[in-house]
Amino acid sequence: MQLATLSPDGSPALCSLTYHATFAPDRLHFVAHEDRMHARNLRHDPRAAGAILTPDSRGATFTGTATETGSPDPVHLAPGERVFHITITEWLLFDETIHPGRPRRVIPVRGR
Repeated sequence: MQLATLSPDGSPALCSLTYHATFAPDRLHFVAHEDRMHARNLRHDPRAAGAILTPDSRGATFTGTATETGSPDPVHLAPGERVFHITITEWLLFDETIHPGRPRRVIPVRGR
């Protein structure tokens, strides 16, 4: 996933992360070291946006709010690693193969 955060001076920052998705409520979970720019940015301003893409240019963009959480059992983190989850506020699906002529669709968020 590509994750965009805001630096304290308001400038955007983008990074690539592995993630885990859960639904109802819609959330994306990831692990980040506490010193990484995106972790520091999210502690300052929890707003986030991003994209999840497939190699054939299908995917979704999202907006949401990130929260730093504890380590879920049985996940064992390395020193300095933190678990974050992003509560999704909007999904935008794009898929020209399945939806030609109208490839962008807002998808309702579940479990808010």
